[in-house]
Amino acid sequence: MRAYYKQKRSNKGIKTAFIVAAALIVLSVGLTLLARHIDGFAEWYSSSIYPIIVSTVGALFGLFPFAVGEWLLILGIIAAIALIIFAIVKIVRNRRQRRTYALRFVASILCVSSVLITVYTLNCGINYFRDPFSAKSGLVTEKYTAQELADLCVYLVQGANTYADKVTPDSDEILTKGEENLSSDCVKAMEKLGMRYYTLSGFYPQAKGIAMSEVMNYTRTLGIYDPFTVEANYNMSAPYFTTPMTVCHELSHLKGFMREDEANFIAYLACRDSGNDILCYSAYTDALVYALNAFYPVAGDEVYAQLYSYISPQVKAELAANNDFWDKYKTPAGDVAESVNNSYLQMQGQSDGTRSYGRFVDLMINDYKENIAKN
Repeated sequence: MRAYYKQKRSNKGIKTAFIVAAALIVLSVGLTLLARHIDGFAEWYSSSIYPIIVSTVGALFGLFPFAVGEWLLILGIIAAIALIIFAIVKIVRNRRQRRTYALRFVASILCVSSVLITVYTLNCGINYFRDPFSAKSGLVTEKYTAQELADLCVYLVQGANTYADKVTPDSDEILTKGEENLSSDCVKAMEKLGMRYYTLSGFYPQAKGIAMSEVMNYTRTLGIYDPFTVEANYNMSAPYFTTPMTVCHELSHLKGFMREDEANFIAYLACRDSGNDILCYSAYTDALVYALNAFYPVAGDEVYAQLYSYISPQVKAELAANNDFWDKYKTPAGDVAESVNNSYLQMQGQSDGTRSYGRFVDLMINDYKENIAKN
């Protein structure tokens, strides 16, 4: 009789787990559909509900000096392996209850997965469908002329050269380290930009470096926004001049702007206008990489070489070292990671996938025309 009631309770628990998992999945799908198809819903959520999540969950995990999400991922993988082994052992040893143990295992997987999907939807997924930052800032992406692209390149070269003289390079003229309070400086830069754009104002947690940054190199990843802990994380082993831009890029995701091109642009504005020499150097030099990549196909070898000749020796060394660094990580794993990222971005409504990063140049050109060239 006791075994009967124990089995009955077990079946009831399994049934409850399936119901909870199904309800959470329906909730996540429903919210995603609302964000995709109901005008104003994603914008309302990103500006009204999501900031509360950042100021609570983000603030809580921000108390830890390390990237909590990184270690939760490691523990999660270990726990998943242990659960699989435990389930297999139970199923093999208990022939009479194999079906029950199998169902319990499936229910556990579905429950955990549904919770993760729901958290992702609330802390990230909905934000992909909010109004773009370009619309709020008055900037638009439009077709530009080769001359306008050249003007932007010249402007960025001048800025990179100017700040290259102000930062302290090592013997190889490569910026290898900066201020100890880099994360705090980036937060200040974002807060300063928030005074200009209301949608960027408010609380920012400190960004955190990833301990296993070497793994990120093989996937060609500079930074990660962790939606499960609401943390902005960055690759600590990547070329240092890219770090301030990366940190501000990830921090922009904590304001609900998930488009990669716009996150790059927000980071560029924050670093460029920060008043901090290292951040300014990062803005101009990192942006120059994107601009030069766009300029070469339309300019040709001779014109490109002429422009490149104006770049200072330190900035040239920086760009060369950056290329050499990433050449070491051209592996099949990197190709797979890029393909996965491309598919992920397309699933989130960015039809160009990883090519959406290229619209960063479009936004810079528009900003240059409207706010720099006219002044």
